[in-house]
Amino acid sequence: MAAVLFVNINGTELYGWQAGLAHGLFFLPNLVRHLFDGDVLFKATNCTTGYHVAWWIATIGSCIGWLVDATFSFMKASVFVGSDKE
Repeated sequence: MAAVLFVNINGTELYGWQAGLAHGLFFLPNLVRHLFDGDVLFKATNCTTGYHVAWWIATIGSCIGWLVDATFSFMKASVFVGSDKE
């Protein structure tokens, strides 16, 4: 929901490094939106070099964060499910 409200990427606007951080943090939600609607962008097409650097840093960090969170959520669920086997 936040990706729709705050980080809707306009293909004609010039974006700098600050937008690269924001767009990178919301990469996965925007990618999912892009899969359902091809007009939705997950990365700006008109941007600076600073945008590219910040976007990659934020995207990698965001993806690692999602993976770590999913891993710990899975570990908690498997411990909870396996706790009745005593």
